[in-house]
Amino acid sequence: MKSAPLPENEAERLQTLLQLDILDTLEEQCYDDLTLLAAQICGTPIALVSLIDKDRQWFKSHYGLAARETQRDYAFCAHAILEEGPFVVMDADKDERFSDNPLVTGDPLVKFYSGMPLVLENSMPVGTLCVIDHIPRELSESQLTALEALSRQVVSNLELRLKVRQLQELDSIKNSIISLISHELRTPVTSIKGSLQLLLCGGDCSLTTEAASLVEIAARNSDRLLAVVNDILDISKIDEGKLDLNIQQHSLPEIVEEAVELNQSFVEKCNCQIQLNKPTDSKSLDISVDKGRLIQVMTNLISNAAKFTSTGDTIVVAIDSIDGERAKVSIIDHGQGISLADQPSIFKRFPGCSSTNEKIPGTGLGLNLCKSLIEAMGGEIGFVSTPGRGSDFYFTFPC
Repeated sequence: MKSAPLPENEAERLQTLLQLDILDTLEEQCYDDLTLLAAQICGTPIALVSLIDKDRQWFKSHYGLAARETQRDYAFCAHAILEEGPFVVMDADKDERFSDNPLVTGDPLVKFYSGMPLVLENSMPVGTLCVIDHIPRELSESQLTALEALSRQVVSNLELRLKVRQLQELDSIKNSIISLISHELRTPVTSIKGSLQLLLCGGDCSLTTEAASLVEIAARNSDRLLAVVNDILDISKIDEGKLDLNIQQHSLPEIVEEAVELNQSFVEKCNCQIQLNKPTDSKSLDISVDKGRLIQVMTNLISNAAKFTSTGDTIVVAIDSIDGERAKVSIIDHGQGISLADQPSIFKRFPGCSSTNEKIPGTGLGLNLCKSLIEAMGGEIGFVSTPGRGSDFYFTFPC
């Protein structure tokens, strides 16, 4: 018996196999379907998707064979991965490389073997799609062509798996970096914000008019930076499925009234007013939400309306009932509205749309976060905007 020599790129080949993260995983229908077809087309009792590990061959799919792996030294597939095309052994008993191989002299009595190397895009052969028979034979040209076509489907599945794994790894790294940066920024920014507020409130020192103006600018920017950090942390939690929600039944009008009161001073800073309209009978407008998160959404929507609306405008916050089954909250401004070109991407992260009437810069994350939070709580969010006339952002929840 002659064991197959190692490929020249064996270290890189094993690294690619490791990146697939497929060894010792459960059976998958997409691979089992291909071995079934291979066996039926070639008329063989056995068909395998074999992956060549360091010291073994492991079968991702094993049609007609109970074993899940064998030693690499015995593997026909270890020879096949060295070839560019099909590797065929018509009669193993007459082939000096395999005549005394335990897989030939004993179970599973390999007498005929035909294997197609599974070569990924990086030119790494990780295994084979092979068919096996207990008697000597050969395949027709059409059977070999079909086996090659099926092997390409196996390769496609493996490459898709590899790309998914790479994207998952990149996404995990991205989220870890975002979380780390956000946490590292939050503490010093919070400290800076507190120090600036002490200066503005007087403390033990008085500031000149010019110094006070500079401190106010610094305070506004620290508020904005802290808002960005908090938004990034929330979005990172949502992406990872780690956002904790405290869902309880609440009166929607009470939540909206609290949100309006909390944002009153900001609206006034933007030289606007805010008006709350609610139905006469609002007792039935109870919804199941996380109160804090809904106030967070309201704050985003009200602050957006204040920033983008016309100076001196009145922002309308309206509460409505839809057929007694859903509760609706609308935040309406009368500013320049959103251009038709920008509307399809308004809920995306960093949508890129801007406003010549913008009073305070935004982060590009707020509306995306609002949408994610509303949907996480079982609600729906949308908007209607007419360029030059204003926007109506609204959300609904089941009563």
